[in-house]
Order: sequence, then structure tokens, then C-alpha cells
Amino acid sequence: MNLLNPAVLVLKVSLLVSVLVSMLCPAVMVNAEEIEPDAGAGSEPTVLDELLPATGPLKTKQQPVDMIADDEFKPALRDNLPQMVEKIQIERLASDSPYVMLPHRPNYVLPLSYQSRPSDREQNRVLQHYTGDPDAEREAGNDHLEAVFQLSIKYRLSEGLLGKFSSVDVAYTNRSFWQAYNSDISRPFRETNHEPELIFSWQPQNKWVDYFSLAINHQSNGQTSSMSRSWNRVIAQVASVSSTGIYSTRIWWRLPEESKADPFDPADNDNPDIDDYMGNGEFTYIYVMGNHNISTMLRNNLNPDKNRGAIEVGWTFPLNRKIKGFVQYFNGYGESLIDYNRYQERIGVGIKLSDWF
Repeated sequence: MNLLNPAVLVLKVSLLVSVLVSMLCPAVMVNAEEIEPDAGAGSEPTVLDELLPATGPLKTKQQPVDMIADDEFKPALRDNLPQMVEKIQIERLASDSPYVMLPHRPNYVLPLSYQSRPSDREQNRVLQHYTGDPDAEREAGNDHLEAVFQLSIKYRLSEGLLGKFSSVDVAYTNRSFWQAYNSDISRPFRETNHEPELIFSWQPQNKWVDYFSLAINHQSNGQTSSMSRSWNRVIAQVASVSSTGIYSTRIWWRLPEESKADPFDPADNDNPDIDDYMGNGEFTYIYVMGNHNISTMLRNNLNPDKNRGAIEVGWTFPLNRKIKGFVQYFNGYGESLIDYNRYQERIGVGIKLSDWF
């Protein structure tokens, strides 16, 4: 085997380094004695300079836009929630752009969320069914600590069909429960709920009601076999603005499905008794205190014999101009579809990227 002469190797490497240095930093090759104090001014940019962004502020231009006039809004909204007026004005402008998706429900991330009763019931049920072993269980299960986040967007299909402030929107909400710190089971997404809906909304002229909407709503967890959960609803919502916040009531009717409930038959009803735990509606009150707000959601099946329900409380507070801190507490049934019939208690801390207003 012929080995390369070390002297030849050193010479070739030296030449290569010289060529690279001359390409990237040609000023280095100039004799230091020939450089004048202002020689750098107007010099040609290096390859490295061209890879970096230009410095300084961006130039702007003024462009006229048509905003909704403030006096188009009801006095209750205009006087008590000017931030909601501003949001509606900006969303109307943004909805005309083909490049923009609007926020629907609040978007948030709770990197630290503690659930009181983690369960492996459904995963073990699948194992037992397909292995034929009634005692089969996962070696490691879900942890108390996990991350929860919600992504909710909408796209405006039409405006003004029924009159002022009427619109048709298609929306999608994703809420995920992520075992982000559970390395024993490879940090899976424990549950993800998908909720697409078609919404027709308007502002009534009624003195007491400031918002009304009708929606066709589908919610499912995208699973199969006995872990599948889904239902379809028609949802009516009314909301009113007061001097302290917003009152909102949602009432729903579940579209009929098969009455049979074989969990391993995809044609059957995945969750025939979900109404017994989720009820037929929920009430929400958002109390506004300057830049802070506290939201309270109440849900109940209104069955005195087998009463079940839920309460969810959230506190939102400012961190900077765009991002808000967020603390959320849940107690009851139906926090996620996989556990709709299982009592759960949770508290989480994180940030809100967008809010109701």
C-alpha cells in the first residue's frame, strides 16, 4: 500500500485552507500595512455576510382599511368590553385575507398538569380482548403529571347572510393530553379529542341577548375498537354582556345513533350513556377584572337520582402584550372523551396564546 508523503499532505491542506479563507474572508488576505482606516467602508460583502439578514427596522406604508364603526356595536358591549369590540373589528379585517386562520376558542398550553386519577382501564381492556388473557395489563401505566394543550381555529366562509354581524364559520378544536414526562411508556399522547363544527352566528336585536349561534358539532377521539369515543350534536348558544363580564349558555341535542353498544363493533354506538355524564348543556361565566379574568363552567345532567356534572375554573392574567398566564382547575366528569364516565380532578399551569377577548 502506498502512503501519502506527510509533507505533500500538509502542503495540500495548507493550500485548501488558504483558498477557503480567501473566499470567506478576503480582507484577511490583504496586507495589514495597506489597509487604511476607512478601507472597510463600501467593501464587498463576504459570503458569510450575504447569509445574514439585513439590519435595521422594516419600512412600512400606510394603507386605508374599513373598520366596523364603534356605534354599530350594542352599548352593553361597547361600554363594558371595549377589548371585545377591538377583537371583532380586527377579526373582520383578518377574515378577508386568504392567508389567515382566526382563533376560535382559547388556545393554550399547560406544560404542568396534574391529574388525580390516572387510568389504564381502556388500554388494559384492549389487551385483554385481543390476547384472550383476562389478567393482561400494561407493564407501566399513565402518570399523574402530563401536559395539556388546546389548539382552536376557524375560517369564515361568509358574512352578512342574515344581516349585520351574521357569519358562517367552519371551526376545529384539538385538545390533547400528553404524557410528556412518562419515559416508561415512550411519552405518548394519552388522549386527543377532535372537534370540527359548522357555526351560523349573529347578533340579535333583543335587549338581553347579545350573541346567538347554531352549530353542527362532531367530537371524537380518533381511536378504534373499545377505545373509540364520539358523538354528534346540534348546539345552540346564547351569550349576554354585563358590566362585570359575559354569561353564556350552550344547550345541545345529540343526533341519534345505534342503540347497541358492543365496544368492539365499529358499527355500534361507542358511548350510548354519554348524556348521563355530560348532560344536555353547560353554563359559563367570565368575570372580567381589568387585564385579568376568571372563567367558570358548570355542567350537570339534572338527574337527582344519579347526579353527575363538572366544574372548570380558569384564571387568566397578563404576562406581556400578547401572552397571558393561565391556571386551570377541573373537577367532575367529561374532561376528555376517553374518561367521560370516570370522575377526574386536575389542576394545570401554563400560558394562553389567544383568549375570548
